[in-house]
Amino acid sequence: MRRRATITAVLLLALLGCDPHTTKQAAPTPTGNLCERVRPTLPGNWTTEDGEPGVAAPLSDVCTLVDRDQAAHRIRVLLSILPVTDTQAAKLRKDDEASAAAGNYAAKVSDGGLGNGSWALDPAAAAPWVVFRTGGRQVRLSVANAGAGTMDELRSIARSIMALAGGLPAAPAMITRPECAGGTAAAERILGTKSVLRRDALVDKHLSCRWASAMRSVATYAGGDSRIDFGYIKDGATGGQPWAHRVTVGVEGWQQDDGFLIFRSRTDQYVTVVSLPYQEMRPVPIVMLARAIAPAYS
Repeated sequence: MRRRATITAVLLLALLGCDPHTTKQAAPTPTGNLCERVRPTLPGNWTTEDGEPGVAAPLSDVCTLVDRDQAAHRIRVLLSILPVTDTQAAKLRKDDEASAAAGNYAAKVSDGGLGNGSWALDPAAAAPWVVFRTGGRQVRLSVANAGAGTMDELRSIARSIMALAGGLPAAPAMITRPECAGGTAAAERILGTKSVLRRDALVDKHLSCRWASAMRSVATYAGGDSRIDFGYIKDGATGGQPWAHRVTVGVEGWQQDDGFLIFRSRTDQYVTVVSLPYQEMRPVPIVMLARAIAPAYS
């Protein structure tokens, strides 16, 4: 199977992140840490972890609820930075349906059972996830890494989030690092507008850059998964597959025909360059962004 379906599935699951760090009575944290806020209301023995901002639109802050008694029991939480309208939610659902179909899931996206604008996917052989809105913002919950957890549990956590006293934590629109500035113009050409949201960070000493409009996002990031995907795409291209080709970026770069690109930098980092929804990604603008951001990884 070509890599696109695998990457689509990974990106689809990546839509599901969050972070727990407050009590029911605590004031909102600047970074929008929803996991800490909801944790005291949940049955069981939970702790929380911060997470890298999600890749997918709407751009979201991410955290994870971690069961202290069962290491494989982890629930990722994503909270959109901006409110999501009915029209936007309808489009986001269609994007998820297309991603699920491209990922060859046997299950189909269905009603989430959490009110207007909710939907879910509950595959038999993969991690379930659910999307809903509360306080005008979108929340995604998923079982992380296909570990322990059920759709019923996700819906129960969702109801606890919807019932939180004081509402959702606030989040700043812009968190930036100067290293990402070189990619901004190219990223905004992909978005088709000025970025209204930014999430830049160092994750395990690797630079991560995020630009977004209300409905689209662009990301560059490095890490172990990027190295694995680089090898897969390169093997496909050098093996004569028509869906991948070499591009002139960094020391060595390879790209799928849908635009998904990974390059190796001079400091031996493997850097992913992607935009979502993936259906709207185009190869040439992604190459231009990769070339613009490459110096930040060298």
